[in-house]
Formats: sequence, structure tokens, C-alpha cells
Amino acid sequence: MKEKLTISEMAKLRGVTTETLRHYDRIGLFKPFYVDENTGYRYYSIFQYEVLGTIKELRQIGMSIDEIKYYFNERNMKKSVDILRDKHAELVLKLEEIMELEENIRRKIKNLDEIASEDIVSTVKVQEIKKRKLITLNRSISSNLELCYGVIELENLLVEKAPILASNRLGVLINEHQLKIKECNVSSSIFVVAKEKTKIEKKYLKIIPRGLFACIRYYGELWNREESLKKIYEYMEKNNYEIIGDGLQIAQIDITITDNPNEVMFEIQVPIKKT
Repeated sequence: MKEKLTISEMAKLRGVTTETLRHYDRIGLFKPFYVDENTGYRYYSIFQYEVLGTIKELRQIGMSIDEIKYYFNERNMKKSVDILRDKHAELVLKLEEIMELEENIRRKIKNLDEIASEDIVSTVKVQEIKKRKLITLNRSISSNLELCYGVIELENLLVEKAPILASNRLGVLINEHQLKIKECNVSSSIFVVAKEKTKIEKKYLKIIPRGLFACIRYYGELWNREESLKKIYEYMEKNNYEIIGDGLQIAQIDITITDNPNEVMFEIQVPIKKT
């Protein structure tokens, strides 16, 4: 065992690179105990191991060089605890954001896997869907240009960090009256399905009650819904159902997933009950 270590020995001992130690020396963060004036060789004391180890740990928790310099400036217990407490709060917030992103991506992958395995398109299916809260602009759109601006407005209304695109939460409302008179290609109000705990201003909120929905998926543009709606009408007439609310048309596979227009998919959900 020896007290004086070369730069290579100190780097190896603490699991850092020699260039990292040279960089720390240049910026005044961690300087060698002794520098030979003739050779320029840097030497460190083994007793500096605690400082370098602390720097390494502080870097691991995301502290900047300036923050670390402040941490080491006239250290005392209260100051150190306060700094660590603030950094812990930042890490908790980042962790929550990462968990939210992970949840959204996991749900999207699950939905895409189900679509790929089922491959049920152009077939009407009745299913019960739970209550949903929508954030809607309450403004009709009738073109892809208006759709683009509408998506941007919705994203700006959201407080969550996780993306809504590629999440099978984005869609348009088809007015109940227009559905009943079978006007298929009318303008629609854009929406995003909100998460359960999301707080929404009343003017942007729309509740879709739990209930039965006649659902059908199709490949094509947002506005190419006529053929699919006709199949829903035929199914309802044959099985004695009636429309009881606004329909939802939700993107399942969109431009965030594919460049192939033939792979873009929507699902229409029309609320129904037995006549």
C-alpha cells in the first residue's frame, strides 16, 4: 500500500478514466495532490479517494459540475442535506415522468400487438367500453390542415409529459344527429381521451358514459368512414339496435407509426342500445 498514486492508478482505483481526471484538474474540480515541476506528472494522495468517490456519486445522480463545486464549497451537514434533498425531489419528478412514458408506450405496444394478432378489419363488433373523459376543442374540423392545428392545440392543453400521438387516444367525434340521419362525411370535433386523474377545464370536458358500442376498424384516411358506417347501420338494423350518443373515431395506427398510407387504421365506436 502506498499513499502517492499516479493518475492511472487513481483512475483505476475509482473506476474513471485518466482523461476525466485531467478534465477535473483543468476546471478546478479535483486537482492532484502533487504535480512534478520537471515532468508534469500528476500524483494523487490515497486520502483524496473520498472526494473523488463523492464527485462520482454526485455525477451519477445528475448534478452538474457547477452544482458539485457548490456542494464542496464550505461543506457542512445542513447544506449537504438541503442540496441532496433538492436533488432527490428532481429525481422523483423525473422518475414519475419516465414511468408515465413507459406506461403509455407499453399500452401502445399492447394495442398494436392486439391489432396485428386479431387482424379484424371491416367487421362490426359489439363491445362494452368503460366511461371515458375526453378533452375536446368543441370545434369542428373538416380538413387535414385543420386536423394538424387541432392536434397541436390539444397537446398544449395537456399537462402530462407522455405523448398522445401513437397512443390510440386521439380521434374525432361524430355528432349523434348526423349519425342518425346517416350523414357520414360531415366535419367532426377533435378530441383526446384523458387519463382518469387528469383535471380538465369544464369547457373542454366531454364525458362518454360506459355502455355498448358498435365498433368497426378500417384502413384509410380519417374522412373515408362512409363504407364502415354503412356496415354499422346494417348491423344495427339487423340486430335491433339504436344510436344513443355521439360516435367516436379513434386512430389506431397513424403517421407516428408508419409512412405507408395503406397501414393507417381507424376504429369507429357508435354507442347503441337495444330497441
